[in-house]
Amino acid sequence: MSWRETTSEAVQADLDALLDSAIVLAEKKLSKRGEFYPFAMAVEIDGGQRLIEAGAGTARQAREMNLQALRGMRNQIRAAVLVVDVALPETSSSGIEVHLEHVDGPAIGVLEPYTITGGEVTAAPLEGFTAQRAVW
Repeated sequence: MSWRETTSEAVQADLDALLDSAIVLAEKKLSKRGEFYPFAMAVEIDGGQRLIEAGAGTARQAREMNLQALRGMRNQIRAAVLVVDVALPETSSSGIEVHLEHVDGPAIGVLEPYTITGGEVTAAPLEGFTAQRAVW
């Protein structure tokens, strides 16, 4: 059974829009610098999107700082995404890992394997997986 079969259209729209925005931003950062630091995005209660780039130190520390920022604003947002640049040792490539959550819906993980050649990002098809809640 797909998560879409048990989730409202409003929740699906929030998660789809957030995923699209996160992937586009991550790919832009990859094209520019060849990598990116973990970042987060959220859908506010009124429907606006917010970018969160909390972090210093290592990528692991930045990931945790962004997650803490999302947890701290969970009463003002309805959906959240945490985006991390990951190594995929089994394929000797990299991936954009996206953790999505909705206050009224599921927690979902999405992975977009990619390669970079001459500053151009070539993305493989998205792979979805079940994730555990980290924000709500």
